[in-house]
Amino acid sequence: MAQYPIDRDDSDNIADAVNTLLSGPSGLGQNFSGFSAYSTAYLTGNYRAPFTQTEPANLYVAPIALGTCEMLDGRTWKYNFAYIQASPPFALGSNVDVYGVDNSFYDGWFKPIGVIACTTEYVICRTNTTYPIAAPSANGFVEYSIVDATMSTDANARVTVTGGTDRVFVSAQLDQIVSYSALGLDDLFVNVSINRYAGFLNQDPTNPDYLFSFDETVASKDYTFNNLEGDGIIPMIETVYATIIDKPKPGYYWYILEVYVSNSNGLLYVTSDEVRLRDLSAQVVKQ
Repeated sequence: MAQYPIDRDDSDNIADAVNTLLSGPSGLGQNFSGFSAYSTAYLTGNYRAPFTQTEPANLYVAPIALGTCEMLDGRTWKYNFAYIQASPPFALGSNVDVYGVDNSFYDGWFKPIGVIACTTEYVICRTNTTYPIAAPSANGFVEYSIVDATMSTDANARVTVTGGTDRVFVSAQLDQIVSYSALGLDDLFVNVSINRYAGFLNQDPTNPDYLFSFDETVASKDYTFNNLEGDGIIPMIETVYATIIDKPKPGYYWYILEVYVSNSNGLLYVTSDEVRLRDLSAQVVKQ
């Protein structure tokens, strides 16, 4: 550590001072981000914001038979239901799964954009990738379930790591109440993690922005609920991460508190995930 004042002939102190300057700003709080809320909300299961909403979000829609299918353009797909539904079954952003269409080209899981329109007669989905236009087809099914899928929460933060000695202090908390419907005896597994995503520019000169890809899980907790059957509600799951020390390389990062649910026998579906107190903070600290 350089000592002040520095003598002009003290080469060691001069070198230490220059290195300190080049390493960037030091101390606590120069790069802080976070989110905190306690009002009741519900996870949407979407891969894009909004990750929560104030009214209950249906996280499971049983398979619906399809009539005809067509592509509206290279990124947009329209699926007409075989029968008119009582109400629009899918919410905007839902990552629906289509299977069993006569032309399997129409089969697939739509994410991260998912549903962009839904009525009682049809659902329209969009992809990130552009495909050649295919001839219309028919039959098959469309459904929605967040089992074996990751749900992001609104507890997230973005920070910039500028030096190799930087450390990121992350803390988080989540209170959630999970509702389920089991067609037979099954087990429910709930995982709550702090995941780190790395940011990179989208290479669009007219609309520059950051995209993010999964980088690493920095903290994780698992909960198991055995022998569930019928409709029910899991008692409140309380997850607390007091302080996690992360050491990523220099870059732009997004820390997100996320929930992943799965089952043993494929008979259980999560119908809603109510969240209450939730927060996440991330602070870059130099050494």
